[in-house]
Amino acid sequence: MNNPLPAARRVPVLAAAIAVLLRVAGVAGALTLRDGDTSEQATRTEGGSSSSTASTATTASSTSTTESTTTTTAPTTTTAPSTTTTAPTTTTAPPVINEADQPGPEGNLGSGAKGQRVRTLQEALDAQGYDPGPADGELGLKTVQAIYAWQALHGMGKDGVLAPASFDRVIAGEGVAMKYPNLGPNHTEVDLTRQVLVVWRDGKVALATHISTGSQKPYCEGENNSNCGDAITPTGAYRYTRRIPGWREAPLGRLYNPVYFNGGIAVHGAGSVPTYPASHGCVRIPMHIAEYFPSLVANGDAIQVFRS
Repeated sequence: MNNPLPAARRVPVLAAAIAVLLRVAGVAGALTLRDGDTSEQATRTEGGSSSSTASTATTASSTSTTESTTTTTAPTTTTAPSTTTTAPTTTTAPPVINEADQPGPEGNLGSGAKGQRVRTLQEALDAQGYDPGPADGELGLKTVQAIYAWQALHGMGKDGVLAPASFDRVIAGEGVAMKYPNLGPNHTEVDLTRQVLVVWRDGKVALATHISTGSQKPYCEGENNSNCGDAITPTGAYRYTRRIPGWREAPLGRLYNPVYFNGGIAVHGAGSVPTYPASHGCVRIPMHIAEYFPSLVANGDAIQVFRS
């Protein structure tokens, strides 16, 4: 049988047992406390993480908002100022007035005149067969020669100047009558008195031109004055017989595009066609008309030379 411990020894043993129990309880509490701390810390960490995530989300949300509100606004386009330049008002200069073309003291038109009235005159003369040259509004030699022919056919002196009344008659187209209708619709009339020639084609005036015929003076020309005669253009009824194109060197001078009708007498172009009879007997016509005269007449056509 076991013997109980003496009382003196029981107290220390009991104290030791209590100490052990306290230690065990302390360790367990510490463990419990540590476990709680870990859980709390984990909880705090998760909370912190959650809080951080929420904060990050908030920041992202804020950033997203910022991005949506910081969309770059395109710079305001400045409207370009109108570049339409108003054209300066053009001042129309008054037309230059040519005094020669304006009604003077008598309102005449003569050599050197220019302008619309001259052009109108040229167009009217051309339409009636007078060939004043181009309708350029300048009253030069060709137009003067056409005026000569018009004046001659209307019983006037040849001065190449048209008074207002004569101008009006030209514009009105006052015609002329055929002198020798018995010769048919196609023939030529040469008026020695008025120094004018008219070519009729199909009964109409195809050409009316200023001319210069025989001077009716005796002449002696050539070597030792061996070629003598009277500068006469014989009157009478003839027919064109032959022609030579271009220039012909004749004993009494040069003839351009001559068309012969009486021996050596021809209608031909010449550089000098004065207002009076000056030839050796031929019928001189202006050079610009001689260019086409042969095309207006045919060999065999009648030509009447007369005095009025």
